[in-house]
Amino acid sequence: MIHLIDELKVIPGVIGASIVNSKEGLKAANFPSIFKAERLQVVGKHLLKLYSVGRLNFDDLTDLSLNYDESVVVARELEKGTLVFAICDPSFNQNLLTMSFNLLHEEYKLGNFADSTIPTSPNDVSSAAVEVGEAKVSASLQGLFMEMKGALGKVLGPMAGFVFDEVMDEWLTLGPSEFSRIETLIEQINQEILEPEKVANYRQLITPLLETFQKG
Repeated sequence: MIHLIDELKVIPGVIGASIVNSKEGLKAANFPSIFKAERLQVVGKHLLKLYSVGRLNFDDLTDLSLNYDESVVVARELEKGTLVFAICDPSFNQNLLTMSFNLLHEEYKLGNFADSTIPTSPNDVSSAAVEVGEAKVSASLQGLFMEMKGALGKVLGPMAGFVFDEVMDEWLTLGPSEFSRIETLIEQINQEILEPEKVANYRQLITPLLETFQKG
């Protein structure tokens, strides 16, 4: 099934694509390794829910687009309970992606693929798990983390949301969500950023946020 989405990735601005089924989970994905299968599965299930709601109001609903500051998520339902979605830079070629979705959809309907499923770890990151993680964070810290996540978007672009969420999930498992541990979180984020120049840029962006939070 992977060959169905490989052509999507060569479109300028497309970071990667996935096919998700509501019952079987992640069927195919060609994202960079930072995009964990568990997280992509959660994204796919959220999109499937949005499609279900959208169908109630729009019978002819085809493509679904979610626009964020640093990225765009575009999805197409292939059949009931199965969709393909791509994560793109804001400058992606929408017409070319739509045309490629059309061709992929035709191949899918003709059955021109080998069925498969991508295994996920026993500790899948479900929607419930994400909500539990958020529940551990106080309202004031949630606001700070959202600002830090936005700042990371200015450094890493469309991958920032996935990177921040992955690091946050791990950080929450290692100790309490207290401001006294914020440097540990930042260090974990820096390990994902890797490039010294970008690490320094991120520190410059979040320093005023941390100072404002401390002042209350």
